[in-house]
Amino acid sequence: MAHSKSQGLGLALEKAGSRFEEINQRLPSLESAVRPIRADKEALAAVGGHINRAVGPAAAVLKVFDAVHGLEKSLLSDPRSDLPGYLSVLKRLEEALRFLGDNCGLAIQWLEDIVEYLEDNAVADERYLSNLKKSLKSLRELQSDEGKAYLDGGASGGCVGKVGK
Repeated sequence: MAHSKSQGLGLALEKAGSRFEEINQRLPSLESAVRPIRADKEALAAVGGHINRAVGPAAAVLKVFDAVHGLEKSLLSDPRSDLPGYLSVLKRLEEALRFLGDNCGLAIQWLEDIVEYLEDNAVADERYLSNLKKSLKSLRELQSDEGKAYLDGGASGGCVGKVGK
């Protein structure tokens, strides 16, 4: 009986050892994920307000973007089967694109303000901030007049072409 308990304990230790090894292997990636945020408690508390102000507009933009994807099936259908319904969906798409165009800039500006705050208060490391800046620059470029022209000629342009057939 003591021998079987000893074997059971040995197996449990062996399993625990392999789990510890797995955790030890994953630890460096977890450390690097947390590394960008290295600041004292007061600086992190102050950044919370800046983040909260940006989350609302960014979430609204994402919600409308998801709604546009929800219109896709209707927009791909044959407009001859329900022309008034198709035109209604097309109108919703144009309203959504207008909303995205109007609010994307605001969301980007607020996100840029957060990055500036993080940089000014040394809350995150430089490489992380550099990556954030590159992402925001890409968003700015997409939101520019050239990006708007791309959007306007995209889904709505294709839908209007369908109605004209």
